Amino acid sequence: MAKNEKAVPQSATVQLGQAIERGVALLEQCQRLQSEKDGVDRPAPGVIDKTKTLDQFAQDVSEAITYMTALYRLMPMGLRLGALGRELERQGKIKLDYGDDYAQAALEYVLSEHGLNA
Repeated sequence: MAKNEKAVPQSATVQLGQAIERGVALLEQCQRLQSEKDGVDRPAPGVIDKTKTLDQFAQDVSEAITYMTALYRLMPMGLRLGALGRELERQGKIKLDYGDDYAQAALEYVLSEHGLNA
């Protein structure tokens, strides 16, 4: 890969961000609708409000949103590792079989090169 070549196109990053935002919005809507249905006054996800009920459902939604927003970092990282894997394969440094994951192979190669095998 050339130095000035981008591993993750800007448009892909924008699309990922939009998909993550949509997922978070759907989780928030799910909590609002469930709160209306069962009559439980829950705080908005991520908001601390001791006057509202923080039940297991609200905790689960908040946790799911935390995981969803972690994708802001993880998805671009995975895409860059995949690009690295394709470049390593092109250079003959790794060989993948059908169904193997370029990102995983790239990570394993880099760890191995630095004596950090799992």
